[in-house]
Amino acid sequence: MFFKSRKSAAIALTTVLAVTTVMSASAGSTIKTLSSNFTLVNLEDGQNKGHIQYVKSDGTNWRTASEPDDDFTLNGLGDQTVRAQYFDNKLPSGSGSVVVSTDGPVGAVVQIQARPPQIASNGAYVGVTTGATEVNIPLVERQQPTASGIGNSQLIIQNASSINIDFEVDFFDATGAAVPAATFNSTTPLKPNAAFELDLADYAPLGATFFGSAVVKSNTTNGQVAVVTNLFNGPHALQTFNGFTSFGTKWGVPLFASRLALRGLNTPLVIQNNSGSTIPIDAMTLNCIRASAISNGPATITLTNKKAVPNKGAYFDFNPVANTPLAASFPDDWYGTCTVDTGAFNTAMFVQMRVVGPTFEAAGNFRAGAFEGIRLDGTSKHLMVPLFARRLAVGFASNVTIQNLSTTQATTVHLAYKGSPLLVPPAPSQAECTVAFDVNIPAGGAALQNHRVVDAVANSTPQIKEQCYGTLEVTSNNTAIDAFVQLDILDDLGTGTLTPGQVSGDRFQAHNVFLLDN
Repeated sequence: MFFKSRKSAAIALTTVLAVTTVMSASAGSTIKTLSSNFTLVNLEDGQNKGHIQYVKSDGTNWRTASEPDDDFTLNGLGDQTVRAQYFDNKLPSGSGSVVVSTDGPVGAVVQIQARPPQIASNGAYVGVTTGATEVNIPLVERQQPTASGIGNSQLIIQNASSINIDFEVDFFDATGAAVPAATFNSTTPLKPNAAFELDLADYAPLGATFFGSAVVKSNTTNGQVAVVTNLFNGPHALQTFNGFTSFGTKWGVPLFASRLALRGLNTPLVIQNNSGSTIPIDAMTLNCIRASAISNGPATITLTNKKAVPNKGAYFDFNPVANTPLAASFPDDWYGTCTVDTGAFNTAMFVQMRVVGPTFEAAGNFRAGAFEGIRLDGTSKHLMVPLFARRLAVGFASNVTIQNLSTTQATTVHLAYKGSPLLVPPAPSQAECTVAFDVNIPAGGAALQNHRVVDAVANSTPQIKEQCYGTLEVTSNNTAIDAFVQLDILDDLGTGTLTPGQVSGDRFQAHNVFLLDN
């Protein structure tokens, strides 16, 4: 999906694994049939009209004729509309991209699903703001053994410019060394708005197994690309995240988890060097503060990198999964808030969220998600969550973690929940789901709005009725903030506790939010 403003500078939102993809059992990263849906949210305080166009990989129209729901109107800040391709009988099966033209800024969150009766796989991401001549992917895998099963990456590369382009993909191995023999060069021009899928499971030049990083470049003057990665681990786990076009030196991790007892959650960090020079040993520092609700384990954790990281290479060892080099530095059943400081070296970072362990896997639990790291030099005090859901009847629910980017000042954030106009009985009405209240966040801390649990559980949101969904606007009174969202499908309705044996496949997703005043 690519968004173009009809009034001002273009706003690009890439939702590129659109609609349905079918892959054979003998090739590709997955044998599942995947479907998509996307939620559009108005980021303008006023009416915003738009048009949706579906595009095949050859650049031609996917629909044979326009449909009424190709046009939409959003009437105020936070208004939303949803398009679910698995219900769209006017769109032939296949894969492609989407172009959305709007009068003003619009955001989107995209969900990719293997729908029933298949065992679940789920991923989510938000659209990027612009294309770029170069996009960096901190982690790619080909037939790579991992604690969650064999890992394979799909790179979805969209032409974000108005001209035909040629592009290349350069690879760097786990040590950060370039692998020129594996460079991929496009063989036919990629047309405007069209997307190309490079499935590394089928890409033999990377060797029998591979993990490392990648860079996608436009080889055409004035050409731009946008990239989304689908990372499959084993038959079910799916992480989906955007490529990076801008970098920083200080990153926030609102939730860092180490081998949680109830849910098995771990949050490995992946940090790619984009500085132009090698990052030496001990130049990167991870600082973590335990959540106050945890009684066991150290109050703080501080680690540095024990490997040098070449330019374009990535560092993978800030990882609590049991078979990794620094795993013993992270205690069992520990969670908190972390920061990563890479000193004078520009980097990109994303957070993996992985349920790992034989107990959970034996029960069929393969939850996985990913989101891009939060820049601590951000200045926004105003953000939009495109979709919240409080314990819907189908089991779908969200969890929003809001981080205070200041390490010296506390802040109060105003939470304005706006019920969706799509709400219908027996769910609560739009008015009943529109609620506002304030929450305090300590310096360097985070506030959790957990819409997945019942009222009596810590961090729950009793102000919001169950079965409400819509958007959430967050405003800080004095410090910069940022956030990420977890989306989950629960089968614990009425208890607030998720038992591993109740879970099937990967029903978990994570994504970033939209900053309104950057």
